[in-house]
Amino acid sequence: MSASAELTAVARTLQAAKKVVVACHEAPDGDAIGSLIGCGTALRRGGWDTVLWAPGDTPLPADYAWLGYDDVARMPPADLSERVLLALDCGSAERLGVDGLAALTTADATINVDHHSDNTQFANINLVDATAPCASILVLRLLRLLGLPITPAVATALYVGIVTDTGRFQFANATAESHTEAAALIDAGVAVDEVFRNLYEGKPAARILLLGRALSTLQVRQNGRLAVVCLTIADLDATGAQESDSEGIIDHLRAIAGIEVAAVIRAPRSGAGLVQKCSLRSAQPSINVADIAHAAGGGGHPLAAGFALTGTADDVIALIEQELACD
Repeated sequence: MSASAELTAVARTLQAAKKVVVACHEAPDGDAIGSLIGCGTALRRGGWDTVLWAPGDTPLPADYAWLGYDDVARMPPADLSERVLLALDCGSAERLGVDGLAALTTADATINVDHHSDNTQFANINLVDATAPCASILVLRLLRLLGLPITPAVATALYVGIVTDTGRFQFANATAESHTEAAALIDAGVAVDEVFRNLYEGKPAARILLLGRALSTLQVRQNGRLAVVCLTIADLDATGAQESDSEGIIDHLRAIAGIEVAAVIRAPRSGAGLVQKCSLRSAQPSINVADIAHAAGGGGHPLAAGFALTGTADDVIALIEQELACD
């Protein structure tokens, strides 16, 4: 089935549905949140009975709270069996969390809209386009096909998805389409200066303190190819930072001359120090960090991926170095 046929199938399924639950992945980033709020807002205004759902119990990232979290549920709705489940920006069913795995078997129908090349095609209908710069652009295509108006609020949420997933239009996925669609969203009412102030300014001092602690652990390994920093629960406690405050640290590592792979390793509070989460970025297009993440059961994009494992930060580093040695 071609991408256009899949898009049509998604639109027809939604047109036939009266009730929808729109979901994103656990620990959502800007693209996931932007897709969730943009799509959910548009469907609701279009007459659908719509529930927005962000799985998991980790607090939603403060960076995007200004988009509005008031009606984002953290648990699936009780009437899930009467709703179509529309999963956005989820590379696999596991990204929906424990409740999401159950929801896939309970929902009236399931739709998977995503741009990850390693997507596992877990839904009844899978609109997966790895050439799309981000999930927000796939949502924009869908809303247009449904004939739904792109209001300033919808446009702003989707613009956030494009801006954050392209690294402010710096990454390789900042294609001509990403710029063209961003321009269209600006024409639809996005206030660019306000978006950038909300996204990148006015941050708590705790975030800067956490960045300092992270950079103090910097290791440059593999003859200058690999940059690694590590964060512990104690670092969060000492700085008063939230887990989401580690976002953006990895960009400082990618900027180091000669670095091909950057890694931020952090211990989430829920893991009691026994679990490590690792974010990976490739600064060298020939190195696919999704392959590294796959070795630990994770996934992502060729240039941006992640995984979690039970063990120490040294265990994570050893895995990364082993995979790089096989490169």
